[in-house]
Amino acid sequence: MASKSKRVWIEGHLVFLFLALLSCAPAPRFYLQYGNRLSERDLDSLLAANALAAAENFKVVTLGQTREVSHHVVQIRDREAPHIHKDHDVTVVILRGQGYLMWEKKRVDLVAGDVLFIPRASVHYFINTHSGPTVALAIYSPPFDGKDTIPVEQP
Repeated sequence: MASKSKRVWIEGHLVFLFLALLSCAPAPRFYLQYGNRLSERDLDSLLAANALAAAENFKVVTLGQTREVSHHVVQIRDREAPHIHKDHDVTVVILRGQGYLMWEKKRVDLVAGDVLFIPRASVHYFINTHSGPTVALAIYSPPFDGKDTIPVEQP
């Protein structure tokens, strides 16, 4: 019995240590080059400069684009409405928070660090389950024009 309680004590402390280290991780930095200049953008600074207002549910900040792809930081407080992107594929990287994506008729649980590819014309929407806004990097191909979010009925 003593060895089982010792193992549980060690496992509990390892989980605590892991969570403590995770909370101390530095904010992601984005190294992006559009044209000839490489720039570094820090997530904390970007979010501070583009804070989600109390009445806002969703905010998109465009980092930049080339002829083939665009990069955006997305903040979501609650949820998206079901929609498709008829002309765009999107890759999503969860940077902070958690929630789940309804994709066609499947639920995909997502936490910080997860990466998801959503092909064009796929019905999807995100629901935040975190206490604060969830933050993601969205990479669109071709570059997102802001016009290709087409509402659909819930599947």
